[in-house]
Amino acid sequence: MPTPNSRKNRFRPALSARAFWLWVLAVTVLRCGVTHFQLAYTWVGGAPLDDELMFRAANAITNGQWLGEYDYLTLSKSMFFPVWLALLNLLHIPYLLGGALLWCAAALLAAQALKPLWRQLDPARGRCLTLALYALLAFLPSSWASYTLRVYRDNIFPALCLLCFAGFAGAALRAVFDSPKEAPLWPWLLAAGTGLACGTLNREDAGLFLLPFAILATVVILVVLLRKRRWLCCAAQAIPYGLLAAGVLIFCGLNLHYYGVFALSDFSEGAFADAMGAMTRVATASEDPLLSVPADARQKLYDAVPELQCLEYWLEEDPQLRNDFRDPERNDYRAGSFYWAVRRAAQFEGIYASAATAETYWRTVADKINAACEDGTLPTRSGPRSGTSQPIRAKYVLPTLKEAAVSAVWSLTFQDCPAYYAELRSIGTQEDFAQWSGYLHCSFNGAAQAGKDTPYYSPLQLLVYRLLDGVRLVYAAALTAGFVLAVVLHLRALPGVLRRRTADRVVPWLLLLGFVGMAALRCAMIAFVEVSSFGIGTSTMYLATVHPLLLLYTFCAVALYHKKETTR
Repeated sequence: MPTPNSRKNRFRPALSARAFWLWVLAVTVLRCGVTHFQLAYTWVGGAPLDDELMFRAANAITNGQWLGEYDYLTLSKSMFFPVWLALLNLLHIPYLLGGALLWCAAALLAAQALKPLWRQLDPARGRCLTLALYALLAFLPSSWASYTLRVYRDNIFPALCLLCFAGFAGAALRAVFDSPKEAPLWPWLLAAGTGLACGTLNREDAGLFLLPFAILATVVILVVLLRKRRWLCCAAQAIPYGLLAAGVLIFCGLNLHYYGVFALSDFSEGAFADAMGAMTRVATASEDPLLSVPADARQKLYDAVPELQCLEYWLEEDPQLRNDFRDPERNDYRAGSFYWAVRRAAQFEGIYASAATAETYWRTVADKINAACEDGTLPTRSGPRSGTSQPIRAKYVLPTLKEAAVSAVWSLTFQDCPAYYAELRSIGTQEDFAQWSGYLHCSFNGAAQAGKDTPYYSPLQLLVYRLLDGVRLVYAAALTAGFVLAVVLHLRALPGVLRRRTADRVVPWLLLLGFVGMAALRCAMIAFVEVSSFGIGTSTMYLATVHPLLLLYTFCAVALYHKKETTR
């Protein structure tokens, strides 16, 4: 007569290795199939700082000219994304499909990284849980949201970050649960380093986001490995940081060769950052938190620093530059647009004829402003600083916390994640669309509805978009409820972890804390930029790295600790 346990095992889901990979293939094909119904978006002439900059640089790379002819934008941002576009062009992979494949690879790596948790929990269900996590990550609504249809670096940034997190998580769990012969650590460290390096080279703020997790994960792994006397694996912890250093050196070396500047960017580092930091020192009568160098502070700078006088006409009188960068409500430049206006004004004055002339000019400006601040010629509101971001002040604390909370709820409920642009149609001529489509091997939503200026989509496309919106609603409800349960279970497990204090209990608990902590950090980072510089409202594009972290935290906490609580 079958026992209760045997009857229970009969209905317990389990997968063979072959069935698992067949299901993975099916999920991947279905997820990539979504991109077949999506159309890319561009605004030729309307996004010179973003999409057009990346597209121009990618074409230059394809033509063997690195990032192209030097001007005030060439080294203004981290430029891994143009390399990615050039690679897709070389391989003849459509742009949207390439992004989907990269996301699926990162999602599968993340699901595989957490396998030791399921093996310890219940080996019979291990592959099912891994497959379920992969499917949930693959179809995460933020991964196919409308912002991914732009030809911009945030199309791949969440995937690169997920590679980094998954690599370190996989290495940490295998250091705890596996012997050296069962699972070597170096492949996971290689994946972590790839995500860390490419993510850092893709966005300027990536280091502030990825390095805290990387460093803490490395410390935890080293503690575990030292107790096990695995000396070679301890040395292998340098792999991610070696890849990061190699990537930075390669990009800096190319910039030195082509432009004479050994730097990733001449915007967020070097003389320009010093000059911007010096400008924000000047005292102002304005109380507006979004203004870094208001009109009265600029007038003081023109009077005290002769080198800045050549920019006065462009910043204060030129109608085109004022129209492009000024906030009409404030009749002034927000912090997030002022530095672009200054650089374009300098371009008009020939200062960006070369990287060397720009570096010399901004170095002179920074030195003279700081000297004037020190001798009392210019009134100051802060000490010496360098950077293009606003200085952290007390008045930003409460608004940042409030916006961070809004961002967290925004991410949990998958706000602003439609699969298409219902109202925005690509802007450009037919020649423009032909050039962009020819290089990226994808179509753009340039066709308009009859008698309207809104984009045209076929009935089948609209049907798929409605189905995806239904998926988004299910994710929003499930993740919100699951996250609350996950927090309760995670905190409830803490006393048991503290009592046992073994690596197999402590490391998984800390890993989950790392996931939710990094999600909170990203929300806080974007919230500070929003309240101090941008003022554009909560944006899914900048928060898309938060969604997978919340899903990983929720899935792992519920699967790991709900079973243990039920058993107990």
